[in-house]
Amino acid sequence: MYCTNHIKNEISLICIAPHKCQFDRKLCAQCFDEHSIYSENIVSLNKFQNMVINRSKESKLDQIIAELIHSRKAFKSMLSQTEIMMRDIMKELQESIKQIYDQIEQQNKLYLNLFNENVNLAEFSNSNLEQLVQFLIGKPSQDWNDLKSSQLAKLEKLEKTKNWWEQEIKVFCEKMNKEMKEITSIIKIEPRQEIAQGYERKEDLYEVLAQSKGINEQLFDILITMLRQDKISDIIRFLQKEFPQKYQNQYVNNEINLSPKSKEMRLKNEIQVITAVFRDIHELDFSKKNFSTDAYLETRINIIKRIQKEERIIQFLKFLVNLTAIDSQFIQCGSNSLNLLVEMKADLKEQSFENIRIKDTSLIGVNFVRCNLNGSEFDNVDISGMNLNGAQLFNCKWKNIKMNEQIKLEGHESSVNSVSISPDGTILASGSADNSIRMWDIKTGQLKAKLVGHENAVNQISFSPDGTILASVSGDRTIRLWDVKTGLLKAQLDGHSNAVLTVCFSPDNTILASGSADHSVRLWDITTRLVKARLVGHSNSVCFSPDGTILASGSGDNSIRLWDVKTKEQKAQLNGHRDYVRSVCYSPDGKMLASCSADNSIRLWDVKTGQQKVQLDGHSQGVLSISFSPNGATIASGSRDNSIRLWDVITGQQMVKLEDHRDFVKSVCFSPDGKTLASGSGDKSIRLWDVNTEKKIPASDCCSKEHHTFQQSPLQNHSLLQNVASNITILLISKQPIFQAQGSLIFKGEFISQSDMDLRTFFKQKGSFLLDDQKEFQEQQK
Repeated sequence: MYCTNHIKNEISLICIAPHKCQFDRKLCAQCFDEHSIYSENIVSLNKFQNMVINRSKESKLDQIIAELIHSRKAFKSMLSQTEIMMRDIMKELQESIKQIYDQIEQQNKLYLNLFNENVNLAEFSNSNLEQLVQFLIGKPSQDWNDLKSSQLAKLEKLEKTKNWWEQEIKVFCEKMNKEMKEITSIIKIEPRQEIAQGYERKEDLYEVLAQSKGINEQLFDILITMLRQDKISDIIRFLQKEFPQKYQNQYVNNEINLSPKSKEMRLKNEIQVITAVFRDIHELDFSKKNFSTDAYLETRINIIKRIQKEERIIQFLKFLVNLTAIDSQFIQCGSNSLNLLVEMKADLKEQSFENIRIKDTSLIGVNFVRCNLNGSEFDNVDISGMNLNGAQLFNCKWKNIKMNEQIKLEGHESSVNSVSISPDGTILASGSADNSIRMWDIKTGQLKAKLVGHENAVNQISFSPDGTILASVSGDRTIRLWDVKTGLLKAQLDGHSNAVLTVCFSPDNTILASGSADHSVRLWDITTRLVKARLVGHSNSVCFSPDGTILASGSGDNSIRLWDVKTKEQKAQLNGHRDYVRSVCYSPDGKMLASCSADNSIRLWDVKTGQQKVQLDGHSQGVLSISFSPNGATIASGSRDNSIRLWDVITGQQMVKLEDHRDFVKSVCFSPDGKTLASGSGDKSIRLWDVNTEKKIPASDCCSKEHHTFQQSPLQNHSLLQNVASNITILLISKQPIFQAQGSLIFKGEFISQSDMDLRTFFKQKGSFLLDDQKEFQEQQK
């Protein structure tokens, strides 16, 4: 059986923690990593089974089970015997009642015949005629009186018997109901079974969505596949009638680790649950009205607070989005679901949304990087700030589209001077000329914290090697140390007499180096917060070697100096730049030092010999920042020419030129895994670029396939798409969300705005490729 949280992993472990587990009890290996705090309570399936068997032996559970089986057999036998006995009693009773009424009917037949005009009195017997004569003259015989009394007594007795029977049956039923309720109350019934036993409509949106937490996520994929294959357009009818009849065996066979009976029970429960969810949600306003409007603002806020950490609900919302391609009844429901996913910053990139139909909603800022949107239909949708970089847009029908790039988000108010990514790759920090520092979730771009305290521009920031401290330096002459977890100020270091320009932690996290416009570099003891040494002569940039023994610095005298950290003496001076050195950076192996300068060049130096190895030329203006990739094979550079360039360290050749910033690129920084490059610019924005320096795409793959071969998912497998969008912006953090479509592939279809403008021209200006014009596409590729 496969894990419900990580559907590709098999169940191999069980959590036996005494607390109510916040995860499922059934775990896979990946779940174990997330469970690590309770690792002592995690056991294998075999060990868990042996533990249960041993405990059952200790508690003599087998005896109890045997007694239970014996009791069940005895009770079943008693019920069978009672049923036979009651059947015999009923049969005898029915026969007795029949005889009584037959006798009465026979005795009364004489008088009843008098009222029949067709009766011939001449045919009456003498005894019967005598009875009639006595009745007529008013002198009834003794037989007549006996007959009357007998009949009345029998009728009275029958009435009493009927009343007694009704009363006894009522009392018996009440006693049985009471006994069964008491027995049921001590039996624990699983929540999913309770849901499956009956359908009770829910009118609260969260309660409806919460039901989906009991559904195996694999069922969503199976349902979508089945609906598409057989072109079924009504999911509720399908679940109620067609699924149990036609597809039950197909679904059950997927669950290879369950017995046939367990499979069937599980399937029945899941189908009843998901059917109930669809019935409920279909009746709510969520399936009928546009929830992205201000009228539903409070509702959206409340529901997002409750579901943003519920991964199963998020998966169900994605299922609703894909369902719009199949069942038109749920188009508005799926549209509202997509709006919620966008607003809660759910991860939507690199997913397939083929043929979805979205209408009357807002998708402002949605991240559709490398998504498959082929055949999608959008109607009256706001796509402002949408990121379509690397997406496939074949045969789309987008009409009545709204777009406004002037919508404001929280972001820096001025130039972003420095960016830095935490050692674990989860946080992006940025320092700005607006005097603030901001920390962002690198996955979603959501602001995590704003650090305020500096009284002048923040010139540079740097994470400590353990990721717990963020150091910042400013034009206010101070160095500040911030607690990354809380966002609170831990310490302020004073001593420089002019603006502090650069800062760097030693690899062992014991020393902090700072460079200032007062032409000095200072080394600070992290523990005591006191100055250990003052190195005179440099100011612009500092960087420790990987082993922490040497500190490199660059300055306005056009030189680079290497300092012995232990002796505080200068070891070497590297000369060659023709203008001031803006940044220095050691290679990961410590054998090479890179430097960049206002002379537009980047230079690579052999640390051991102090000799220049290669010079990288290409920028048209001064280079402001450089960064080695984690594997040391690539250098990224940011320049006053508004571009970012990636260089091959071995050949010295330019690999890629990234142009999307609208002002100087002041800072660049690789993520620890080398897959992402962060950049900060004078245009007030921060961008995350997909660069993945570990992969290189063979030139022979370029344009090697026809258009129709790129219409299936997953997108990342297509060489054409990889080639045109291998270095796309995956996230833009700025004051104004900017619509992006770099490297997106458009083939046929229509994209019409509310003002009847063809948006394909706009998409092309944003870097999209219109594959209708193959010649133009091939020219752009060259």
